[in-house]
Amino acid sequence: MLFHMLYILFACRPIQPGKIVFDNYRGNGFGCNPKYVARELIKRGDAEKYDLVWLVSRANLEYSELPPQIRIVRYGSLKSFFELATAKVWVSNYHKIYFIRCGLHKRKNQFFIQMWHGSLGIKKIDGDVAAFTQDKRWLRAAMKSSRMTDYWISNSSFETNVYKRAFWDVKDESVLLYGHPRNDIFFDAEKMRAARQKVFAAYDTGERKILLYAPTFREDYRTDCYGIDFSVLAEHMKRRFGGEWTILVRLHPRIRDLYDDIIPSGACVADATNYTDIQELLAAADCLITDYSSCAFDFMLTRRPVFLFATDVKEYDMERGFYYPLEETPFPLSFNNAELMKNIDAFDEAAYLPKVEAFLKGKGCMEDGNASKRVADLIERLARPSESCDC
Repeated sequence: MLFHMLYILFACRPIQPGKIVFDNYRGNGFGCNPKYVARELIKRGDAEKYDLVWLVSRANLEYSELPPQIRIVRYGSLKSFFELATAKVWVSNYHKIYFIRCGLHKRKNQFFIQMWHGSLGIKKIDGDVAAFTQDKRWLRAAMKSSRMTDYWISNSSFETNVYKRAFWDVKDESVLLYGHPRNDIFFDAEKMRAARQKVFAAYDTGERKILLYAPTFREDYRTDCYGIDFSVLAEHMKRRFGGEWTILVRLHPRIRDLYDDIIPSGACVADATNYTDIQELLAAADCLITDYSSCAFDFMLTRRPVFLFATDVKEYDMERGFYYPLEETPFPLSFNNAELMKNIDAFDEAAYLPKVEAFLKGKGCMEDGNASKRVADLIERLARPSESCDC
């Protein structure tokens, strides 16, 4: 109730034309789509004419690597409500559910740009998930967040259609087929090399190749679905692809605290869960293993091998659901360790690459490495002075 009352007062303050507030998935650090848009604005020299604000949760403050041109404000703090109330543009990759429950509303002459954290994803989201919509409190806030959104950034005809069915009141003209800024890195060889060197230094991999294991979370937080035999896995990777391998494990933020319960300690395994930007990990990786995470559909832009390890596909389909069968992806699918090792041994790049191209074409993917520029151009158009001060 206090935040509701204070927000009303904050919303009587003038909107600051140059203030842009960024939020990466409920206060995560400097990553995903918002990061690459902010960097584009800074690159242009626009940081001087803008007040760039990043909302970071208390748990993620120590993992953040924000450039000095960006102000850090704690997510959910009283100050964060003030920043949102007086900003010209909100840039996010998730709903504003927490803030809406505390009284947030979008004012006239404010703009909300939504750059969703998934792409071409196979798992259903939001309004398409019965388990979500049964929570009426969540549903009310998610619907309000959706209806406050002015622009939805899409990377494909497939994703555009998902937006229209999974969210609420999404208008055709509000969906912009720009590509996802976080994926621009895969089209820039210099940035790919820089990310690889950064990850190498962070985990002291030396000349070893990198296998990234990045599974998603389960709603009931069960952990028996992650049981990869990593020592055997490293041997099979060496046998099929050559070289020595380091396995980096990046768990979803929702199961960050369960790492020790999920991943056994071992010389070839390193914990990359707290590495802020998964795109840099993807850029550095020579191979990816996941289950139902949309990171597979980002990583496929590198044309490097992806393997699916899905031990609980029936349970996950019942609790979350899929937009299409896993078998329709170009990725070799395994339901247990034996199948995973067999698929690695039998991996055929000549057969894999045409499947990747056909999949991207079939989903209407238009990624070209220029998404950050397009979104930054949009922000420049929106972040102009206005005379309104609506209370």
